[in-house]
Amino acid sequence: MTSPLTAWYDALAAGDLVTAAQNLTEDSVLHVPGRSSNTGTYTGRDAVVGFVAHAAEVTGGTLDLTVHRVLDDGEWGVALCTYTATRPDRAHPLENNLAHVARLRDGRIAESWLHSRDQYAVDEFWGEQAPQEVAS
Repeated sequence: MTSPLTAWYDALAAGDLVTAAQNLTEDSVLHVPGRSSNTGTYTGRDAVVGFVAHAAEVTGGTLDLTVHRVLDDGEWGVALCTYTATRPDRAHPLENNLAHVARLRDGRIAESWLHSRDQYAVDEFWGEQAPQEVAS
């Protein structure tokens, strides 16, 4: 049986948010760490999918995920991933290693926590752009 995490990432890679959403419980919760504009707790299937859709929009479709390994015992799962993205308003692209820890229920993702290799770089990339200095 395919892990819901594998199915989730396969659907995201195909750009199929409808199929991705089917791998979440209706009351799914996503915890996003950090201090940027996308930080927070997303509650409900629509909110979790909205988080992903917003990330794709902000990056102009450049968000690319590589899944290295999925570990799943039926109750808990972990996806080890690398994602890259660029933004037109950022000088540098982001490359981040991610551990996506998930509590599973009834063959779906019920609750997730994202853990980044470099949270400072993630916050800088996803956060609001710093005001530009104006020469006088």
